[in-house]
Amino acid sequence: MTSQTTTTVQTLATAGAVLAVGVAGFQSALALGLPLGDAVFGGRAPTVNGVLTAPFRLLAVAQALVLLAVAWLLLVRAGVVTHPAIGGGSLTMATWVLAGFLALNTVGNLAAPHPVERWIMGTITLLLTGIAVVVALRAPALA
Repeated sequence: MTSQTTTTVQTLATAGAVLAVGVAGFQSALALGLPLGDAVFGGRAPTVNGVLTAPFRLLAVAQALVLLAVAWLLLVRAGVVTHPAIGGGSLTMATWVLAGFLALNTVGNLAAPHPVERWIMGTITLLLTGIAVVVALRAPALA
């Protein structure tokens, strides 16, 4: 693998991490009361004046934490940051699982009734899916 490929993969992983952290910020804002609750959970979450109810605010916190883990996984797999306790085979498998999860999430987002979830979140998860696939395929083998 050339250093140019590594640089490209690391750049993509960093861009994916930025997207994931951005969406984690959005989920955190929902948990804190941002009145866009109708734009998430397929529009099925109960809201009061657009603010998610307490159980769904907790789910938004959980989603924010998952998204931070997504960012971390992309960065570790691409070699942007290191984690000595996790082997390369495990990272590759985890990245493929992540890509599959993101692909399913994209389908759900694109089928959602709210335009924010459908077009903005759908586009973001589609981009993240592509990034995860490229990182899984092209990141350098880790010991």
